[in-house]
Amino acid sequence: MGRFSESVPLARPVGAMLREDERLASLAQRLARSQACLQAVLPVLPPALRPHLVAGPWDPEGWTLLTRQAAALTKLRQLTPRMEQALQDAGLKVPRLRLNALLPR
Repeated sequence: MGRFSESVPLARPVGAMLREDERLASLAQRLARSQACLQAVLPVLPPALRPHLVAGPWDPEGWTLLTRQAAALTKLRQLTPRMEQALQDAGLKVPRLRLNALLPR
């Protein structure tokens, strides 16, 4: 073995680390919930709009749906009642639906 073999910890699977560390487990749960919210609202949105959406952060105050096109925000705002109903129908309790644009850098 090389001279660093004793100082380098053994690699652990990411899944194991996510389950064992409380902060990482919480992050994984929030990411999963955010993706579930996105999957719940996609069917009620126009097909042309769907590729431009990204699941944003989920926290106890609500969930953020992000779009890559600022112009799409207007349409998303019009569809907010439909999205809120879709989230409710999916059993996802989202206190507040936030909409934001991902602006290019």
